[in-house]
Amino acid sequence: MAGILGKYSHARSLASLPPQEWITEIASADPTEARAFLHDWERFRNDGQIPPPGDWRVWLLLAGRGFGKTRAGAEFVRAQVKAGRARRIALVAPTALDARNVMVEGESGLLAVGLSDERPDYEPSLHRLTWPNGAVATLFSADEPNRLRGPQHDLAWCDELAAWRYPSA
Repeated sequence: MAGILGKYSHARSLASLPPQEWITEIASADPTEARAFLHDWERFRNDGQIPPPGDWRVWLLLAGRGFGKTRAGAEFVRAQVKAGRARRIALVAPTALDARNVMVEGESGLLAVGLSDERPDYEPSLHRLTWPNGAVATLFSADEPNRLRGPQHDLAWCDELAAWRYPSA
């Protein structure tokens, strides 16, 4: 495959060029191809952001600031929704504001990842995101542990567990 998608299997290979060269590469690429390249998570993630192989129930990302935990979580949710493996998703953060500001609207949140035609519709008043394929994510605050009782989910993304005030959440 010619073009930027064919030339650079990983963003590191493009980033290893002198700045003016990689800027020229992106600027001269077909706009649709450049957009696809810039939103292709597999080209940008590091090895620690790859979900573990096999049959597992919990994936814990324990890393410092700037590692990309939020981006990895958002990309994992996006991939599961796109593949049809998750139809009902719980998004749980220490507070409702954290869920909205980080997991949904943040620079690495669900509204920022993936191509625009794959992004969910966000209804803040309902604490809900709905993807084009019908998958629905509901935002929860760990400050309200009783709200987590009852709803059934295929997938839960739980952010910043160490900051949760109530162990029962």
